[in-house]
Amino acid sequence: MKKYKVHLICNAHLDPVWQWRWEEGCAEALATFSNAVQILKEHNELIFNHNEAVLYQWVKKYNPKLFIEIQKLVEAGRWCISGGWYLQPDVNMPGIESIIRNIIEGRRFFNDHFNVVPKVAYNFDSFGHSGGLPQVLKLAGYKMYIHMRPQHPDLILPSNIYQWQGVDGSEILGYRIEVGLYHTEYENIEQRLKEGVDLSLKLNRDVPLFWGIGNHGGGATREDLRKIDEFIKRENRVEIIHSTTEKFYEAIKEFVAEAPVVKGDLQKIFTGCYTSLSRLKRGEQKSLAQLLQAEKLSSASWWLNNAKYPADVLQEMWNDHLFNDFHDILPGSCIEPAEKDALDLYGKVSEQSRRLMLAAANSFNQGEYQSLYLPVTVLNSNFSLTKLPVEVECMISYRPKWEGVWHLKLFDLAGKEIDCQEEQPEALLPFNGWRRKISFMAELPNVGVSNYKIEVLPGEKKKAEAKPKINYQFDETTGLINQLFIDEVNCLSGNLFEPMVIEDNADSWGTNQWSYRNVIGKFKLINGSHREIENGSIRKITQSILEYNHSKIVFHTIAYSDWNVLEFRLRIYWNEERKRLKLSIPTIFKNEKLLCEVPGGAIERPADGEEHVNGRWIMVNPPDGKTGGNRETENDIEDFGFAIVHNGQHGFDNKDGEIRLSVLRSSAYCHEQGFKIEQFPSRKFSDIGVHEVRLLLTVGEKNKVLKSLSSLVDWLNAPPIAYAHLPIGKSLSNNKLLSISQSHIQLHAIKKSFEGEALILRLQNSVGNQSDADIEFFKPKLKFHLNFEPFEIKTIRLEKDGRWKEVNLITEE
Repeated sequence: MKKYKVHLICNAHLDPVWQWRWEEGCAEALATFSNAVQILKEHNELIFNHNEAVLYQWVKKYNPKLFIEIQKLVEAGRWCISGGWYLQPDVNMPGIESIIRNIIEGRRFFNDHFNVVPKVAYNFDSFGHSGGLPQVLKLAGYKMYIHMRPQHPDLILPSNIYQWQGVDGSEILGYRIEVGLYHTEYENIEQRLKEGVDLSLKLNRDVPLFWGIGNHGGGATREDLRKIDEFIKRENRVEIIHSTTEKFYEAIKEFVAEAPVVKGDLQKIFTGCYTSLSRLKRGEQKSLAQLLQAEKLSSASWWLNNAKYPADVLQEMWNDHLFNDFHDILPGSCIEPAEKDALDLYGKVSEQSRRLMLAAANSFNQGEYQSLYLPVTVLNSNFSLTKLPVEVECMISYRPKWEGVWHLKLFDLAGKEIDCQEEQPEALLPFNGWRRKISFMAELPNVGVSNYKIEVLPGEKKKAEAKPKINYQFDETTGLINQLFIDEVNCLSGNLFEPMVIEDNADSWGTNQWSYRNVIGKFKLINGSHREIENGSIRKITQSILEYNHSKIVFHTIAYSDWNVLEFRLRIYWNEERKRLKLSIPTIFKNEKLLCEVPGGAIERPADGEEHVNGRWIMVNPPDGKTGGNRETENDIEDFGFAIVHNGQHGFDNKDGEIRLSVLRSSAYCHEQGFKIEQFPSRKFSDIGVHEVRLLLTVGEKNKVLKSLSSLVDWLNAPPIAYAHLPIGKSLSNNKLLSISQSHIQLHAIKKSFEGEALILRLQNSVGNQSDADIEFFKPKLKFHLNFEPFEIKTIRLEKDGRWKEVNLITEE
């Protein structure tokens, strides 16, 4: 009879950050890898498995000799480069381009330094897995995906070997760890061996057993190897071998044809992680958007104007950004010093992004300068929004104009006046309006630069009032919107974004806590605070200040005359321990489900009152459970959509037409429920302090609303960059890179190819229907047509002579 195998997959799960900071993670990586090399020399059958390129990069930098030894062991087949990603990230909340770069960075590093291309990806410890991931895994060349969480019964699977089908229809073989965890303890290796043998005999197939001390590193111990050798001598029913994830895949790939299909994402576990350490959630969105904006504009500057491409700087920025995607950083389960380190990294990426964007702006403005009183340069990288709001501040003179009244006018360089509105700048100095701020609706190239000029004129500017595109009304007693009309139907059933204080005694992860619905307090309007603070031809801004206990929220509601969006800017002063802040969105749409973004696509979530995760937007009343559709009746409210776009509020619940968006949660730092928190001594609680939260609301015909969401996300997190006073050349260079005919075809990335002088575009159909688009370039003059399946991602390579083709995600060839 055939003997099945128990594959002993030795590893050392090593969180680079968790209860410790990255320096300690680095130190432990050096120790663990050094220990693994030594034990491999002592035990001829052992194979060590490890992924996460960041750890190998640390070894290469701080112990080059050890790195060379590892390279030799990999070549000899004793050390398996498994997984092949940069690190094990959260895969619920990052933008899909961040996940793609995580894979690209890892696979390119391991291929360059070890000549290895793993077939098996794994995220043992990540807290749920996006339904957009199977497509990316397939595009990256993977054959199988291994995970541990969510475990049974949090996620009930028909089999632990299954075909995982993503939201786009892509399928990849999935495997959930069946025996133990991704590691072993000091005293349980024999128990795990017995469990592995029993399971293999029960299922009549090979099974893996992941072993090795892990979490703070470790790996194989000599004592465990002794016990394993003795167990192997006694066991004759199955074959027990030292193995790898790659060998295990080869052993079970015959089961692919009969494996049951599991559709959608793999949820859910640790609901607190959708909100914990909210500064990191908002930081991730802003960092990714700014980084992609800087990369796109640097690429346009290089392609159009022959500017130097900052490849090394961008590489460093990507590594810094990706590090914070780690599954104990972004989900908020780390200690406070690690949170501060992560925020420092986001700040570093932001600063470098600003430097690159200023360089790009300057490259478009080269040559002898025009004689302009006050030049303005605006950079845009949001290809699907070309008419959009822009804000810019400036000084009206080198010294204050101490006497007289002055106003600003905005013109394009041909002399055409652009309507603008003066508003209060950040500075509050009483210098007769020396510092000014204007807002205007700009007509911008999809990816490129527009130039304007400001003139300072004497006298008052003629007053005008905004005529908001969206019809709404305030409840004067609460300072919140309580009526919002779609075709004269109020789609609200209460106060929009009413702040609710929710009981939340769960630990950092939200372990075994599936809903947060117990309202223990509400914010109330401070008398006299609800007032209009700006009103002009471009937009109207209303302020309301609400308070609860020792906390308050400053609401700014912004309504535009020529934009189908309501914008909300919240400045939150939060001083509540072990509580959660939710914002209520009470609608008349009592659907059983709503549609929300996930990394790489969109998926429906049930209206069950439980906490769920979303990407960057939520849409109520999606058409027939799909992500597209046609309007059938002119006045049928069922044909309309209502959507919220946010800057990092990933947790929400939905019940009886009311969405409650989780904004903050002040759980104790790195706290597990087994540790009881008493009143004294005092502990540290997260999210205490000041927070800037931004939200967009758009309503209308649901297909149009849906197709606008990806561009609104980009605008919210990376609006156009405006520079006042930057000199503008007389002979302006090319200022427009490309255009795309369909707004729902997302332009995730524009970059220079890793090899050669080509331009790389990453595009995705953001809706769940087949679609097509025309892509037009202006240098060289070129237009081509692409067809997209639902949620399909394409990577396009364009040569300078106009040749183009669809290429591999990793190699770009």
